[in-house]
Amino acid sequence: METVNNNARTLTLALGTTTAMWVFTYIALLFSGQVGGEILFVLAALCLPLAARRAGSKKNGAMVGLCSAMLNLLLIGSIVGSVAASELLLWVSGLVVVSVVLGIIGSVFNKNLQKCPRTIDWEHAFFVVAGALVFLMLVTGGLVTGMEAGLAVPDWPNSYGHNMLLYPLTEMVSPENEGIFFEHAHRLTGMFVGLTSLIMVVCAWRWKTSPAVRVLVTIVFFFVCIQGVLGGLRVTGHLTLSQDRESLSPNLWIGIVHGVVGQLIFAGVAWIAAMMSPKWKTIKQVCSAADRKWATALVHSMGIQLILGAVYRHMISDENLAARATHVLYTHITMALVVLVLAVIVGIRSRARGSVSLLRLGTLLLILVCVQLLLGGGALIVIILSDGEHIPLYEILMTTAHQANGALLLANSVVIWAWIARSKSL
Repeated sequence: METVNNNARTLTLALGTTTAMWVFTYIALLFSGQVGGEILFVLAALCLPLAARRAGSKKNGAMVGLCSAMLNLLLIGSIVGSVAASELLLWVSGLVVVSVVLGIIGSVFNKNLQKCPRTIDWEHAFFVVAGALVFLMLVTGGLVTGMEAGLAVPDWPNSYGHNMLLYPLTEMVSPENEGIFFEHAHRLTGMFVGLTSLIMVVCAWRWKTSPAVRVLVTIVFFFVCIQGVLGGLRVTGHLTLSQDRESLSPNLWIGIVHGVVGQLIFAGVAWIAAMMSPKWKTIKQVCSAADRKWATALVHSMGIQLILGAVYRHMISDENLAARATHVLYTHITMALVVLVLAVIVGIRSRARGSVSLLRLGTLLLILVCVQLLLGGGALIVIILSDGEHIPLYEILMTTAHQANGALLLANSVVIWAWIARSKSL
């Protein structure tokens, strides 16, 4: 049992560290050459020793660093570009050594934590961190859509003829096509999610998880694989390695499905994390059939709203369909009112059940739906004010925030439904 706990702790800390490093690096590259960018790079490096403070021992700290280095290999090819094999080996070995050393250094400074011990269910924490990574992928995808940069890279699975993992960073941040960075970064994040989902499957079947968790993790992994293919077909329209844009047929509707499936994956991982929670096994309250019906109605309405939002956001970016997107927008707004009413009902009923978990979930639901309403209104205003020729930064940020918060709202709704369904079955 101790071995399983150590493995879960190592994977959780490594995955969480690497995810945080990617976030800082992503933002830092947007300010490359500036003081703020350099500071963010330093913060990215500090993530590893800070996380390793929870490792428990120098050996575990070294393993956290090693696992983080293995995950960061997804980025090393872009950094070194097309260097010689000997230089690439030097970069890889340097990454491993530095990461291991930083992990050991971090583990040395864990004395203060030992004075105030905190029990952490590392298996549960692993899936929570995995959910954070999927959320990061949704944000990067939202930025791609907001910037209309989905076709910045014309080929797939290659990137301008390069192996995706070896596409040079210097070309990613090229001023000639600023959309390349956002599109390719999203691809790399998708590969990170794909690798993580595979690790999730292995862990779910090796750890003493319930059959339901194993089945759900396997389903999520299947959809992650499908999601990767959908992302590629959205660009090319068919399976090809060609870079000739005239021979390609980008598919808008595949892009819509791609956007919807991404949010469903996030909701699925959130559901898994809830099922792995220690409180899931000790649920004592009993919810009524009405609670489940209201929660089910909320999830279904959220699903419809998700589809409408994805359809509108992709249609408005297409000059041939933008004029026909108005009725979709009106339907989306009307459905938003339905979601608001259902969310308020479910939130209030959840808070009244006497369960700490449902109390927190219900409160979060009420907060998220209010924020979503404000972000939706803000997104609508900035789109109306847009001249259509240039996409301002505030519009990109507002629409992406609206999409990201919508993902949180859907995931929260699914978790509440699952919690109520579990309670009702007792």
